[in-house]
Amino acid sequence: MKPLALVLALVFFVVGLLYGMGKINFLTKSGAEHSHHMSHLVLAWVIALLCLIWYRFQSSPSASR
Repeated sequence: MKPLALVLALVFFVVGLLYGMGKINFLTKSGAEHSHHMSHLVLAWVIALLCLIWYRFQSSPSASR
């Protein structure tokens, strides 16, 4: 699961960056002619951060009893 968390974090970071630059606005309902919203960039980056936190929890040593 650790590689999946890193891949998803990278994907969401890149998607947020491309959306913030206006390169992938055609994926939205309003189409390419509509201006982009920074909230989508922030949301993608928050999801990327959550994936990195998920990665960190996966890499912690398990507690032994």
